Amino acid sequence: MKKMMLYFTLAAAALMATAGLASAEDAPMLSGTAYVAGHGGHLAVLNLATGDLDRIVITGAGQETTGKIAGLNLDPAHTKPGGGTHGGALVGRNLYVGLLNGKIMKYNLDTQTLTDLGQVGNKFCGAIPGPDGDIYYEDMADGHVYVFDPVKEKAVDSFPVGMAVCGIGWTKGDTNAFVSDMVQGKVFVLDWKTKKITDTIDVGTFIHQGRTNPAQTEFWVTAPNEFVVTKAGPQPNSVAGKGKTEIVIIDMATKKVKDRIDLTAEQAFPHDMAFTPDGKYVLITARTYSDDSILLTMDASSHKILKETSLCKACHSQAGVKVSIDNGSPLLCGIAVDWKK
Repeated sequence: MKKMMLYFTLAAAALMATAGLASAEDAPMLSGTAYVAGHGGHLAVLNLATGDLDRIVITGAGQETTGKIAGLNLDPAHTKPGGGTHGGALVGRNLYVGLLNGKIMKYNLDTQTLTDLGQVGNKFCGAIPGPDGDIYYEDMADGHVYVFDPVKEKAVDSFPVGMAVCGIGWTKGDTNAFVSDMVQGKVFVLDWKTKKITDTIDVGTFIHQGRTNPAQTEFWVTAPNEFVVTKAGPQPNSVAGKGKTEIVIIDMATKKVKDRIDLTAEQAFPHDMAFTPDGKYVLITARTYSDDSILLTMDASSHKILKETSLCKACHSQAGVKVSIDNGSPLLCGIAVDWKK
């Protein structure tokens, strides 16, 4: 196997800019490594303690609207899905990365080797480690959740949920699973034994990935509002860059929306999240639909943005990379964090 890592070391001061809602002194001192998937086919790798930025090349580039979403061809001129990474799950020292063409790739962090584990689904969004040790991939094309066993390195199950599912999280005791559906703007509650839908929570806007907080009391869902839903499927929102963008918090006990965090002032379109193990802070991957994708550090209680970190522009400018897909905007997606390193 060829080594696929391209390394860029940048000063933390060049990477991190403080958002307008907080001072630099408010930002927590976190330790760990964040791996963020993107349409360019590589992962942005951020050392949370030093700010050093790195990247791991997994595959070629691919666009989210190529091929099908919710069973519909959004771009008739380009119906064959390409590469592009969208989410990854960290198991031990292996990253299991889901692609926009439904393949799964394994990248070993120690040996820096890449293994193609083959076709599993159609167009993957989230990749979440489950309570049973399996990895759960949510599919935007057919609305299924695919269950992947990292020990056997193969898919062991799949089940239908919605039209274009994106995230999943479990309640205490794994009684229920909450699954977000992008185009329907809904979160489905499943009885985990039967995998049947028991409740539906209408978020009321176009949504993306969802994560359960460490206490397993809340399901946080990103709602960037960059698309509107029509009879023909999701279409670009004419007010993208100006419209309301938020994170929706659902109480997992009452199965109702309990809060909404407005990120419109940040001009950031959230996509995925990762909570610190103690639940005090949450890292949010966000697109700007300009020349960067960023990582927001938020206080999970006050919902205050404490830090903003460049994940794309910092590397691209140093390497002379010019983004040619997605209207020239680098789009990052799912996040996995190794809090031990």
